[in-house]
Amino acid sequence: EKYKQTIYNMRKYVFLVFFVCSAILCAQDNGKWSLVREHQQKSFANTIPPGNYSGITPLGDDVYAMVSDKSDSALYFNVRLYISKQTGELLQAEYLGPQGRVDTISLDNEAIARVSDSTVVIASEGKYRLKEYMLNSDNIDQGLWEWSMPRSDFYPNYVFESAAYDSVHHRLWTISESTMLRDGKPATTQDPHNNVLRLISFDWTNKRNASPVSYLYKMDMPTTMKRAMTYVMGVSELCVLPDGKLLVLEREAFIPHIKLGAFCQCKLYVVDPYTETPYALDKELEPGAPYVTKHLLTSWRTKLGITKYLWANYEGMCLGPKLENGDQVVVLVSDSQDGYAGVLKDWFKTIVIKKQ
Repeated sequence: EKYKQTIYNMRKYVFLVFFVCSAILCAQDNGKWSLVREHQQKSFANTIPPGNYSGITPLGDDVYAMVSDKSDSALYFNVRLYISKQTGELLQAEYLGPQGRVDTISLDNEAIARVSDSTVVIASEGKYRLKEYMLNSDNIDQGLWEWSMPRSDFYPNYVFESAAYDSVHHRLWTISESTMLRDGKPATTQDPHNNVLRLISFDWTNKRNASPVSYLYKMDMPTTMKRAMTYVMGVSELCVLPDGKLLVLEREAFIPHIKLGAFCQCKLYVVDPYTETPYALDKELEPGAPYVTKHLLTSWRTKLGITKYLWANYEGMCLGPKLENGDQVVVLVSDSQDGYAGVLKDWFKTIVIKKQ
């Protein structure tokens, strides 16, 4: 009888351990994100003026703020996007005009993220900084939060392209576009390797005193070894999902001397930074250093051909509306270099995802 009681107790213990472990795993994962559908990119030349749109964030009521990496007068530009609540397809876009005046030259604003009802944070590659600004105010600069890094830490034009705010955990996120000087060299078609990036966050509940928390992010290898006139391999944007996980947009842009045959390869990965091991921002890269785990959500490639000018360099990304069935829309916008040569267009793209 004593032996039977011991076996019974052991079974109860094993069941309890299994239940607790399962609960912990479920709490850590909370489901995986998957692709529902991917809509074709669209341009709205009659309603959206050519620009250098490099970042986008929702403001509410179908209005979105976009920044331009060539504007030194307007802080951002408002647009209204009409997105089907049944399918997530972008039906129409309306330009609402510039907002906020700035007098500083060479800002090279690359990303924008709304962090409160009244403020946004903008990533300036030209100033090597992230800075908070007031919305809908003549006095946009009121001594709000600001953070920067030395110019000497970066390769030219490979600074901050991303900004995203996590309202679940109250953290602001950014990432170096490519490998920083301390971590090696950026990948090229003639020197292909995995770029190592620094994924960085700030505790927004203590933003004035918060030190950056950094993680290591490893990109995929380049997909071509052809010689290029212009080649850019880096992360062009982040987006925080409703559960606090991150969408990471890896972008590889290849432009040969003859222009034809140019492509832009985009890959969207899901990362859960809250289950990862931080790696100090000022710490040199060491063998065996921990990299965040990433899961591919979707990928696509746009090209420049003889008859089809579909090349799109996607640099802006944010959450769109939730559909009637609960699925989540993600909105992307490309940088047309102000409609370069009358060929490039300001493409918009929506994808629909869901949590399983």
